[in-house]
Amino acid sequence: MGATNDMAAQGTTQADQNKPAAYTAVVYFHGMGSQRRYEETSLLVDQIDRHLGNRARADDQLGQLRDIEARVQRLHPKLGQPGTISYLKARLLDPPVEPDNRSLRFYEVYWAPIMAEQKSPWGVLKWIFRQPFRPLDTLNSPWRERQRLRRAVLAAMFEGEHATATPEQKQDYRKLLKLYNDFDREYQTYPAGSFDDFLTFIRKRLSVAPDAAVRLQLLARRWQSHYRQDEVRNAVLLATMALALLLIGGAALLGIFVALKAVLGLELVPQSALPFAADWKSVLAVAGFLAASFGLTRFLTDYMGDVQAWATYEETDAKHMARGKVLDRSLEVLSHVLLDDACTRVAVVAHSLGTSVAHDALLALSRRNRAYNPADPMTGMVDLSKIEHFVTMGSPIDKIEYFFESYVSNSHRYKRVVEDLRGDIGTEPFKHNTKPFIHWINFWDEGDPISGPLHSPASAKDFAQRVDNIHVASYRFPVPAASHAGYFHHQAVIDCLYRVICLRTASFQTLTLPGPKQDYPYESVYLGPGEPPGARRPFMAMALAIPWLALVAIVLGVFGATQLAFAAGGLGVTLLVLLAIGLIASRAKGHRMPI
Repeated sequence: MGATNDMAAQGTTQADQNKPAAYTAVVYFHGMGSQRRYEETSLLVDQIDRHLGNRARADDQLGQLRDIEARVQRLHPKLGQPGTISYLKARLLDPPVEPDNRSLRFYEVYWAPIMAEQKSPWGVLKWIFRQPFRPLDTLNSPWRERQRLRRAVLAAMFEGEHATATPEQKQDYRKLLKLYNDFDREYQTYPAGSFDDFLTFIRKRLSVAPDAAVRLQLLARRWQSHYRQDEVRNAVLLATMALALLLIGGAALLGIFVALKAVLGLELVPQSALPFAADWKSVLAVAGFLAASFGLTRFLTDYMGDVQAWATYEETDAKHMARGKVLDRSLEVLSHVLLDDACTRVAVVAHSLGTSVAHDALLALSRRNRAYNPADPMTGMVDLSKIEHFVTMGSPIDKIEYFFESYVSNSHRYKRVVEDLRGDIGTEPFKHNTKPFIHWINFWDEGDPISGPLHSPASAKDFAQRVDNIHVASYRFPVPAASHAGYFHHQAVIDCLYRVICLRTASFQTLTLPGPKQDYPYESVYLGPGEPPGARRPFMAMALAIPWLALVAIVLGVFGATQLAFAAGGLGVTLLVLLAIGLIASRAKGHRMPI
C-alpha cells in the first residue's frame, strides 16, 4: 500500500513538472499604417526593459526582464483549425513585490496586410471634404438620435465634475442618464424625439418630485449646451482642415505652373482663364505627383485609409469584408490565449487604430460567449474573466464613433437592436455582476490629433464605471506625428504598463472590502486625469488661424484691397514663422519625459 502511494505521489510530481508554468499574457494590437510584424510588440518589450534598467541604475529596483526570446506554438486545438502562432517570452526577476506570475508572454494581433488593398487616396480625400457638413447633420438630428454621441458629452461632464460633485449631484447625473435611456423607449408617445420632448418627459416622469424635476431639467439644458459647443468646435476644426487642404493644393499647383513656365516656357493656364481652369486631368496628375512627393498620399492611404476601411460598418460595402477578416484574426489570437489553461491573467494593450480593433474584438468575444452561455457571458467559448486590464494609447475610438458609427435610421427598433447587441463599458466583459471588472486605462496627448479622452464607450445605464483617461504631454510643441508615437517613449506610460502587466497594479480584482456593509473602493483604482491639458493650445490656435488669414488675403487681393491683403498675409506668415521656431525648439529639446 505504501509503495502504491509512493508511486502515485511520484506520478503526481512528474505530472506537475510536465505541466506548463503559469504565465501572464499581453495581447498587443498595433496601430494604423504599414506596420511590420512584431515591430511594435518588440518596441514595447524593449522600452519596458530599458525603463527597468534605468530605474536600477538610479537605485530604484523595479525588477528585470530576462530570457527574452521568440517562440512559436500550435494554435489551440479547440479553435478547430491547423496553424501556428508566435510570441515573445520573458521572465521577470527581482520585482519589488511578489507577482502572481513571473513568466510573461507577448502576443501580437497583426492585421496590417488585410488592409493593404483597401485604400484609395482619392476616396479618402472625397470623404474628408464631406465631413465639414457633419456637425450640421448632428445638430439638426432629434435628441433621441445619435445616442452614443449624446451620452459621450454627459459622460465627459460627469468625469470633469465627479471629483468635486456632491453625492446628490452625482445621483442627478445617474438619474438623467436613466431618464434618457427610458425616453428612447417612449417612441410612440414622443415620435419626434426632440429636446423639448425630453424636457417634457422629465417633468411628467418626476411629477411627484417637482424639485428633482427642475434640477434635472437644468442639468439637461447644460448637457445640450455642452453638446452644441462641441459641435461648433467640430465645425470650425473640420472647415479649417478642408480649407487648409484646398489652399495647400492650390498653392502647390500654382507653384508647379510658374516653375514650368519659367523653365520650359509652358503656358498651362491661359492668362484669361481662372486659376486651375485648364485641363483638369493634367491638374489632377500634377496634384497627385506633388502629393506623393510630400508624403500626402502615403498619409491618406496608410493612415486615413486604414481608418476608413476598418470603420466600414455597411455590410454591402466591399471594405466590410476586410473589417471582418481583421476581427476574425483578432478573435483567433485572443481565443488562443484565453483557452490556454496555463494563462492565468491577460492585459490587452493597443495603440492608435488598434485600440478600436481591440475594443470591438472584446465586445465580439462577449457576444459569442453570450450565445453559448446566456447566464454568464464571461464564460462560454472562452474565459473572459482572465482579462484584467485594457490599456489604450492614442486612441481614435471617439472620433470613429463621431464620423462612422453615428447613424440615423427610419426604424427605431433597428437602432435598439444594434445598441443592445453591440454592448458598452457597462456590459461584459468590462463589467461583471453589475461591478467594474476590466480597468480600461486610456493615455491621450493633446498634441496628438488622433487621440483624445474616451467617452463614447460610456454605459447607457449608469456611471459606475468609466474609461480612465490619463493625459500626457510628450512634447512642448504639438507635433502630431511625433506625439502620436510618443507614448512608447514616455516614462510615465511605460512605467504604468510595466506595473499593470507585471505587478497587477490598478486592478479592480485585487481590491479588498474596507469594512462590513461597505462597497469596494473602485474610485481608488483610477489613475487619471494626468497632466493638465492646455499648455499647447496657443500654438494650436495659431495653426488654425493661418488658413483663414490666407483666405482673407486672397479675397481682399481679388477685390483690390492690396494693403489689407498684405497685412492679413503678413500676419499669417508671422504666425507660420513663430510655429516653425516652436517646432525647431521642441525638436532640439526632445521628449519631455524620455525613457
